[in-house]
Amino acid sequence: SALLSLFFYALEANPHTDLDRKSERSADNSNNSTPTPSSRMSASDDSSSYQVAAKVDMRTIQEMDAEDESLVKYKQALLGSLADVSPADDPRRVVIKEMRVMFEARPEGDIVYTLDNAAAIESMKSTPFTLKEGCAYKIRVTFKVQHEIVSGLKYINTVYRKGIRVVKEEEMLGSFAPQAATHDVTFPRHGWDEAPSGMLSRGKYTAVSKFIDDDKQNHLEYEYCFAIKKDWS
Repeated sequence: SALLSLFFYALEANPHTDLDRKSERSADNSNNSTPTPSSRMSASDDSSSYQVAAKVDMRTIQEMDAEDESLVKYKQALLGSLADVSPADDPRRVVIKEMRVMFEARPEGDIVYTLDNAAAIESMKSTPFTLKEGCAYKIRVTFKVQHEIVSGLKYINTVYRKGIRVVKEEEMLGSFAPQAATHDVTFPRHGWDEAPSGMLSRGKYTAVSKFIDDDKQNHLEYEYCFAIKKDWS
C-alpha cells in the first residue's frame, strides 16, 4: 500500500540504518606517478546501481492516518516533531557543523574545523594542517538534518597537488530524517587511513570537499589545505 511505501521510505531515512550506505574511493590514472595522500584507493565505482527512492515530504508523512493514535505516536517516535526540526530562520536542509581530522598518535590531538559559519570556512584555505608521513588518520564529519528527509547524502573529496588532481574520494553517508540531534560519520568506518611516506610524497596539497544528495543539491562546498612532512611540525 501507499502507507507501507511511505513507512519503508521513512525507515530508510532513519539515521540508524545502513541499507543504502556505500563507500567508493577512486584514484586518477594509475600511470600518474604523483604520490597520493591515501593508501587505500580503489578504482571501483558502483554508483550506477544505486536506486533513488521516491520523495515524500515530512508533512505528508506526519499528517497521514491522523485518526490512528498508535500510528501517530509511532511516527513521532520515528521521525520526531516537525516543529522541532524546521527553524523558520534557517532554510538549509543539511547543516555541516564540524570536520575533525583524527589521529592515532598525534601529540597535540585532533584537528577540528568549524563549518557552520562562512568566516570559519573561508579561513580553512589559509590554515593548513600537517600529516606526518606514515601517520594513521581518519576524518569525522558532524552534521544536522532539518526540514525534510535527505536521501543519499554523499561526501566528495578531491585532492590536488601543484594544480593536478591526484585523488577523488566518495563516501556515501546515507539517508537521514530531520532531527534536533547531530549525526557523526567517520571514514574510513573501520581502521585508519595511512599517509604516504618518502621524499616524493612530501609537500603541500589542497582539497575541495562537497556534500551532495540524490537531488544533486550541493549543501556545502569548502576548500582546505594540508602538508605531508617528515615530522608533525
